[in-house]
Amino acid sequence: MGEPNMNNFYEDDSWQRQVRNKVLAPYYKNISDEGRFIFLDKGKLATRLQREFAIDTILQGKGNSVFGIEEKIVRWPGYKYTAYALETMSCTISGREKKGWMYYSTCDYLLYCFVQSDLVSINAHLIPFKKLQDWFFDGDRYTYYRSSYTEQINRTETKIVPIDDVWNAIPECKELFITEAIHG
Repeated sequence: MGEPNMNNFYEDDSWQRQVRNKVLAPYYKNISDEGRFIFLDKGKLATRLQREFAIDTILQGKGNSVFGIEEKIVRWPGYKYTAYALETMSCTISGREKKGWMYYSTCDYLLYCFVQSDLVSINAHLIPFKKLQDWFFDGDRYTYYRSSYTEQINRTETKIVPIDDVWNAIPECKELFITEAIHG
């Protein structure tokens, strides 16, 4: 099977940022108050907000409200996704174990984005994160879902949770169709 590859992490991260910048940036600009949003890419504060709170984007809403958004952007696999991969361990390597964002995130929303076959549009699921977190861990529910491990260097563990399970438990979830803005 070979050694876990750190390059896969950087390649995935770069690809996700490209999709985010092309598709989500115009969407965020449109829905935020006066186009105010911040991608947390660089700097000490950005790193801290990402690592400690699992927040990728800060969006300003009406009346000076502020929302922290955790984004998951996944590639088109050739078929419609039926499950989310929810991270329970960001590192499973012995001696370096670290809990995943399902434990420590304090974001307001998880925006789970499924890139579509045209590669310029996204089927996004906006999920109230605290409700997801409470449901996921209630009565150790998460232990009933199958684990999956990445081939990347940290061997991240996720639980494969059917979309229907989440939507049945959290009726506030919303489906959004977002397409790359075409500039003339």
